[in-house]
Amino acid sequence: MKSDLALKFLLSIDSKIIKYGLQRTIQLLEMCGNPHNKLQSIQVVGTNGKGSTSAMIAKVLMENNYKVGLYTSPHLVTIHERIRINNIMISNEYMNQFIHQYKIDLDSIQPSFFEIMTVIALKYFSDYNVDFAVLETGLGGRYDSVTAALSDSIIYTPIDIDHTSLLGNTLTSIAKEKAGAISSQTSFIFSAIQHKAVQYVLDAHASKFNKKIIYDSDILLDDMILPKHQIQNMSLANKVLRFLQKPYQLKLKNIQYNLKQTIWPGRLQIIQQNPTVIFDVAHNRHGLQAFIDFFITINSKYKRKYLIVGFEAGKNIHSCIQQLYKLFNFVVITETQIRKSMPYNELKEACSPSESVTISVNLNAYNAIQETLQIAEDNDIIIILGSHYFGPVVAQIFKNSFDIE
Repeated sequence: MKSDLALKFLLSIDSKIIKYGLQRTIQLLEMCGNPHNKLQSIQVVGTNGKGSTSAMIAKVLMENNYKVGLYTSPHLVTIHERIRINNIMISNEYMNQFIHQYKIDLDSIQPSFFEIMTVIALKYFSDYNVDFAVLETGLGGRYDSVTAALSDSIIYTPIDIDHTSLLGNTLTSIAKEKAGAISSQTSFIFSAIQHKAVQYVLDAHASKFNKKIIYDSDILLDDMILPKHQIQNMSLANKVLRFLQKPYQLKLKNIQYNLKQTIWPGRLQIIQQNPTVIFDVAHNRHGLQAFIDFFITINSKYKRKYLIVGFEAGKNIHSCIQQLYKLFNFVVITETQIRKSMPYNELKEACSPSESVTISVNLNAYNAIQETLQIAEDNDIIIILGSHYFGPVVAQIFKNSFDIE
């Protein structure tokens, strides 16, 4: 069918190819009437916590009867997850219609997969008249296609070392790329507490536009029994929403309650009990350390502890691996086989031999999970950790595990 061919066109674009600059996104936006100009948008930039923070802000707004578009990446199972209105994923029909309508322009401009997805999201949100669009930035900021939306508010989650081949290998260089999201169109800038080097770069760039960044005071919300990094995300979202109530004329109730109720798949997600199974996409150094800090607080509750682990190639996580492995009785190293996985021997060699940890290799992620489930007992815990690209396997084994409606 013709509509099937349109979706195949989008899926055929190599999502791994990164194209620098905003020009193609600007051209795409112009071709469909500059839909971003009709949106009240909030851009979320950072290294970790972007998806969770975006979801929390969207949740609070939705529960207060606002119509909210949410654009996030990457997806766990299907590309439709990336674009939602009030948690309902974009339809095949809309995406196919977009590709059909602008196929000639797309062939001429030759945008990347992410650039097309960004513009589809903005057009979709505009066509359906959302009250707010919450937009998660991809990798950087300065040249990330989401920045072309010229969002009125920008939120910075913690910035750390990641994607060094694209953003640089120092905190300063990475912070400069992220800071580039700020423009003359930016009204409000918020940030989590940052490393001093990062804060210096962000403040310097904001001052060029006579703006000051509103930093979260890192005061924990009441009655929160959660990992520190998730409390930090909630605290930041709380700060943003309470501040924006006056300038955006918002009427928000039950902010803290709705922050707690936010479900964001793949982030310390409990997907089964007896045995407990947790899936977490801690795919870089900062995320991995946050997971380790959290797991230390709960591991004594379980008899035997199993870790199924796999990462994408090039991730700077080796400094944490030994500490991670020592928290478990059994470690199964695998590869996702969806994108370029970190070779199993790289993960195996990163840890020195230990009598307390049994390390094995199973290159089939599906089998690695199923075989572990078969031997685990009710009072054990299984952690599936690392790449987003575990998503399809997890969804296959644990049905409906990523539903958030």
